[in-house]
Amino acid sequence: MKMLDRPTRGACFGFSGPDDRVVSLNVPAMNENGQEDPFRSFDIEYDPDQPESLVICLLELDEDNFVRGTRTSIAFPANLLADLVSKRKATPEEIASWQAASDEDE
Repeated sequence: MKMLDRPTRGACFGFSGPDDRVVSLNVPAMNENGQEDPFRSFDIEYDPDQPESLVICLLELDEDNFVRGTRTSIAFPANLLADLVSKRKATPEEIASWQAASDEDE
């Protein structure tokens, strides 16, 4: 069994096509300790041929960084996500957490 010490990479964009357009956003999953999971991430994919929809996939990588498995959601209307985001308000707990984090950065 390989022991890996993978560096964290955070969220990153995926590019494709002749124009190197952004077609996906990859966000690492978190493990039970609140650290980036080295083998699982979420991929939010956009298909320019279907601009009204998005697909979210759960990617699982093997030890060599090859996709071992993918669990895919169905495509859903992007305008619903935009509508949800525009209506979402931060909770008092979220606001307190952000304020505490910004105070620590100063």
